[in-house]
Amino acid sequence: MEIDEIDKSNKRLTEIFATVGKTFRYDTVNAEFMAFREFKCTWQRSYRWVDFRISDYLEDAPDEVLVSLAQTLFRKILGDEFTTSDKLRAWVTDPAFHALKQNIYLSRCSGYSRTAVGKHKNLQESYDRLIGAGLVPYDPSIVLSWYDGAYTHKAAGCSVLMRVVGISNLLDAEDIPDFVLDYCLYYELCHMLVGYDPDREVGDEIFTGLESKFPQKYEAKTWMKRICVYV
Repeated sequence: MEIDEIDKSNKRLTEIFATVGKTFRYDTVNAEFMAFREFKCTWQRSYRWVDFRISDYLEDAPDEVLVSLAQTLFRKILGDEFTTSDKLRAWVTDPAFHALKQNIYLSRCSGYSRTAVGKHKNLQESYDRLIGAGLVPYDPSIVLSWYDGAYTHKAAGCSVLMRVVGISNLLDAEDIPDFVLDYCLYYELCHMLVGYDPDREVGDEIFTGLESKFPQKYEAKTWMKRICVYV
């Protein structure tokens, strides 16, 4: 995006947030889009001044979505319970959202191979085993990728919104049993099955129930301890 377009986009965002801010008695409000890797919002504030940094994944969101986001964030600043607005939730969970943003997200994922094929293991084959066992349905929107695990002990991660699952290449080894890899992939796919749940309303309970269905869960965790990784 060119500088003029960025300035125009940020001006629009500031106007929306400043208008909402007045209803919460904030005199000075600034807001700008930032190229965060993850979908998030941050802010700094004083007594009557607040400066927002909003994920640029929302740059093309309609005004009503940004208004609802601003209302939610100002309420959070005031100490009210944080609840994601229905309008924002509907916008970011629409299939069109990840269809447009997924490649942008992947470009920001440093160390991701963006392929399911590793040196010794294939994530697609692992996914196929889970599907064949009836543990997960096939979802063509999900991207499977290895990532460089040299600097982290985390075996896997995912973005529910962007429909991306990353698996550490520490598991891409001949001596790692398939069920260990399958468990790590299944663990992240369980988050996908739960869906976007930023307010943690029902997700934890549903996730626990899904995870418990993996038949070799405890054997997999024991193996993971041996190589010092975790999900």
